[in-house]
Amino acid sequence: MSATLDVPAAITALILLEAGVGGLVLTWLAPTWGAVRHGYELLLGGSVLLLIWGGRAALGTPLQLLREADGTTSAMVAAADNVELALLVCLVVGVLSLLVLAVGFELPARVLGVLSALAGVASFLPVAQLQSSLIDSPVVMGVLELVLGSTLLGGIWTGMILGHWYLVERRLSNRYMQWIAWLNVGAVAAGLGAILVSLTNPAPAPGQFSPLLSIGNMTLTLGIGTLALVALIAGFNVKLANEGGRSIQASTGMFYLAVILAPAAEFAAKIRYF
Repeated sequence: MSATLDVPAAITALILLEAGVGGLVLTWLAPTWGAVRHGYELLLGGSVLLLIWGGRAALGTPLQLLREADGTTSAMVAAADNVELALLVCLVVGVLSLLVLAVGFELPARVLGVLSALAGVASFLPVAQLQSSLIDSPVVMGVLELVLGSTLLGGIWTGMILGHWYLVERRLSNRYMQWIAWLNVGAVAAGLGAILVSLTNPAPAPGQFSPLLSIGNMTLTLGIGTLALVALIAGFNVKLANEGGRSIQASTGMFYLAVILAPAAEFAAKIRYF
């Protein structure tokens, strides 16, 4: 068996990791810090760490098969090891940050949280190095595609959690919902960038997915079409967030739709990743 990756499982892992890492960055660096009760960070941080844990678990078998395959180089093995190590550090430090925050030590918790997020972002480099080894793609483009996808998925996941938090803090200013609504406008642009960058990768082999996806730029068509719906939702969210009140609940409902559609758009883009 030649060196390759179990593509469906690996792509599922990438979607989970992108959403988790993007959400983790926003957990600790968003303007909501200090403005909402820290239960929000505990909720959001816990949920995105679960996504990262799921992504690391989903990536485990494909990476092990890659290590055992014929033609696997020492550089590929090192990259696989570094992916798992960076994600392990992210998870361990991330859990520790939430525990420290839960007992009331805000500054140490935030420092640990930022370090956890940095470890998550750092994991994108060895993933891109694996991509470069498998399909001869520039590492910088692989990292860029992951960062753009993480911006899309992490921003939308954060928006859904924040919208629910307004049910806990009913007097919370709608300025934070306005912030996340505009952030998601930028996230949609990032998602479009991820899809366009994916065109530098080869089309998927017919046997890996539906044969339709290997025809021309079908992944581009599906990705942009789905993302257009997310863009429409982002526009509604800006309007609803500005209205405040019960409109916040409607905006949260819109985020439910976006949480379903955005991963589909990213999946279409990441089909070409490996």
